[in-house]
Amino acid sequence: MENRRTIIASLGVGIAGMAAARAADAVFPHLNDDSPKATVVKGDPAKGEPAMLLDFGDGLRVPCDKSAFLTLFESKTFWLTVGAGRSSYLQRAQGEAVLYALGAMKLLLMTLAFTPERLVNLNGGWRLKVQDTNNYVLGDIQLPGKPYWPINDSQFTGVGDANSPGLIGPIGGGGGAGTGPTRGNAGPLPTGPNLELMVDAFTSYIVMKKDCDLDYVRSRAQILLR
Repeated sequence: MENRRTIIASLGVGIAGMAAARAADAVFPHLNDDSPKATVVKGDPAKGEPAMLLDFGDGLRVPCDKSAFLTLFESKTFWLTVGAGRSSYLQRAQGEAVLYALGAMKLLLMTLAFTPERLVNLNGGWRLKVQDTNNYVLGDIQLPGKPYWPINDSQFTGVGDANSPGLIGPIGGGGGAGTGPTRGNAGPLPTGPNLELMVDAFTSYIVMKKDCDLDYVRSRAQILLR
């Protein structure tokens, strides 16, 4: 039987071969009117906060740095995870970000539902107490969720080139015809292969608690290893 590290790594198998059209379908959902909204706020370094946070207005503040990865954020009404992708193709990077966030959502929700003692809640986010892949509950579950872009209905949580600092780069998207996402003053992001520029894409995945509580996870999950 494969070990946990091998199984977790296998979640990414096939991403590189994802068709651009399929990735585009995955990362441009229409949000419902009841989707939570977030604003970007400055963090307080004196409290150990990152430079920026996503504030959902209900007490949940998601850090905009690498500490947001592999964390299950819990608000009163929803679950949220963050994912990242990198590719020379913008749409492929977006598709990777969606799959990363969805994979984290499944791993952490199943672990919280079946072995909560392995997790710790820090500032509204559930993480492994001991960062070891052996501590995740492995399996699969169909989740009633979707990718989610929380900043001003933008298409990305953040996007930037390989040298962009932190988790969130310059925000792009929206705009008129032919504008597309940008890298600050550096112009449009590439949509084809570029040997010198790799595109970073970031997104979050959200599941509403009214559609998926921990009892839902316990009754629907197909568990492979605990």
